[in-house]
Amino acid sequence: MKNNIHAIILARGGSKGIKNKNLISIKNKPLVYWSIKHSKSSKLINETWVSSDDNKILKVSEKYKAKLIRRPKRIATSKSSSESAWIHAINFLKSQNIKPTHIVGIQPTSPIRSSKDFD
Repeated sequence: MKNNIHAIILARGGSKGIKNKNLISIKNKPLVYWSIKHSKSSKLINETWVSSDDNKILKVSEKYKAKLIRRPKRIATSKSSSESAWIHAINFLKSQNIKPTHIVGIQPTSPIRSSKDFD
């Protein structure tokens, strides 16, 4: 079976520490852009998804050609676990009959990397 590798970027909107942190500009691009860019430039990752509860983040992610997962507000609070967001995202893929062989979890707040790091 050929590998079908999907990247999922968890990027919720309601950060308490830094307002709209996933949209803060670094080198004239929003923070979430760098994770999308590196994922899409990977030779091994087949699809790049962004899971968010925030319309602005989803709109920016769509602009940079990521696929979207709308996360419910109830699992996008400061008290929500990342695991609940991962489970939601994976269940969403299953509901769309998408069956990745591997999932790569990408943190949007760690932009200093390249697509080679994923490969």
